[in-house]
Amino acid sequence: MSVAGSDSGRGGEAGATRAAAGRRGRRLRREQARAEVLRVALELAGDAPFREVTVEEIARRAGLSRSAFYTHFRDKHDLLAVAVQDVAGELYRMADRWWRGEGPPAERVRTALEGVVAVYAEHASLLRVAVEVSTYDDEVRQLWMGILERFIEATAEHIRSEQDKGLVNRALDPRGTAESLVWMSERCSYVYLGRDERTPAELVEAMAPVWTAALYPGVIPAEELRPGTVGEAADAGASAE
Repeated sequence: MSVAGSDSGRGGEAGATRAAAGRRGRRLRREQARAEVLRVALELAGDAPFREVTVEEIARRAGLSRSAFYTHFRDKHDLLAVAVQDVAGELYRMADRWWRGEGPPAERVRTALEGVVAVYAEHASLLRVAVEVSTYDDEVRQLWMGILERFIEATAEHIRSEQDKGLVNRALDPRGTAESLVWMSERCSYVYLGRDERTPAELVEAMAPVWTAALYPGVIPAEELRPGTVGEAADAGASAE
């Protein structure tokens, strides 16, 4: 290869590297701008109902022009929907610990609830706004109901699978049971985490025994529904002796 050809090759590689770095930089700036817009929107929604928050306010507080806002989102409801869909993906991954995890059923239920509740707590402000907006905005309502429907259907399907294995009583209707458990979890998370009335650990302690007792009665002894109670019972017996 000639010196000129070698230099040309190195120049092309350097150009490609600079171009890739430029794309990464633009993508990072775009992500940072979107994150700042969301942060500002939630901050404003903490001071006034979301319906009263305007795109102009969000853009100004985020340091953007109104037209720049629209390069990222169609409107403020699109902003909300995009953010909620991202969080929903994290929630599904946590719930998958029960749907497709391994180990004793009660342990999988608790592990999944711990993950779901932790994600909800981290994004409680966003999800609180989404739930409230869903009461008057059809697009956001459809989005939120769709997220819950995916949870319900996956839970119902897993209940059917557990019934086939003999772990869950066939007298339970999978769909109805899934709806009850998922909606209980959603409402408790909204009421207690969305308003900082309970810690994530307290909420898991309240909900995990309900899920387990509803799905696995007889398969899992009552004293094993809460971690530590078996050991506590043994200690109490030893003390009595």
